[in-house]
Amino acid sequence: MRPFATFLLVLLMAATQSAMAQTVAMRTVAQEGSAPKFMDTEGPATGHCPDILAAIERVDKNLRFSIDPQPTPVKRIEAGLKDGLLDVVCALLDTPMRNEIAFRISTPLFTLQERLVGRRDDNGVIQSVKDLTQTDDLVVTQSGASYAADLRRHGVRVLETPGGSAVALRNVASKRARFYYTNELTGAHYIKAEGLSDQLRLHPGVMQSSLSYLWASRRLDPTTVRLLEQAVAQLKRSGELDRIYQRYQRDH
Repeated sequence: MRPFATFLLVLLMAATQSAMAQTVAMRTVAQEGSAPKFMDTEGPATGHCPDILAAIERVDKNLRFSIDPQPTPVKRIEAGLKDGLLDVVCALLDTPMRNEIAFRISTPLFTLQERLVGRRDDNGVIQSVKDLTQTDDLVVTQSGASYAADLRRHGVRVLETPGGSAVALRNVASKRARFYYTNELTGAHYIKAEGLSDQLRLHPGVMQSSLSYLWASRRLDPTTVRLLEQAVAQLKRSGELDRIYQRYQRDH
């Protein structure tokens, strides 16, 4: 091969590698009332999910995330994902609707332990969703939470409330509902944050264990989705995802 032709080939290969290594910036948003997944603080987003996204950035230097810290209800987050206004959403449970509007990154981020928050003076023993159904008591969830549809399918009376976990807990404290159905980290966080430890508690027993995933917009380039798949799988293999979760578990 002539020297000039070799030079052109080297330039072409370098340009191709540069294009393949181009940084991909992806948009996401903080979820309302979901601490410690997204902490309720002013300024840049912090919490469990920002830590996971930062870990993905360390694994693949070409993946970058821009997190809007404005607390956003889950229904609006799903709409943003569907309409292409958001590129990724961190840590939502698997539902048929979410699979229709987005790609589920196949490696779970963590496993949620679903628990009931109730009043301290409530000594009733609820060990399963079946027990909950038989009581015919009202259970509050966040508006748009996937828990709500699951509970209704089992015959549980559900009140979906906007305003996040803090509002849901007030419904229980005021006896408008008997329980708040949530995950144990979020329940424990808001009981403490709202100064309700003398009135409310996490009731014993896990109602259900559910896997939580990273979701990618169907408008993302397939190559980017593959990079996300690889990065999350690597974090799982290295134990980093578990270390991040355990750090927040210790804090609560």
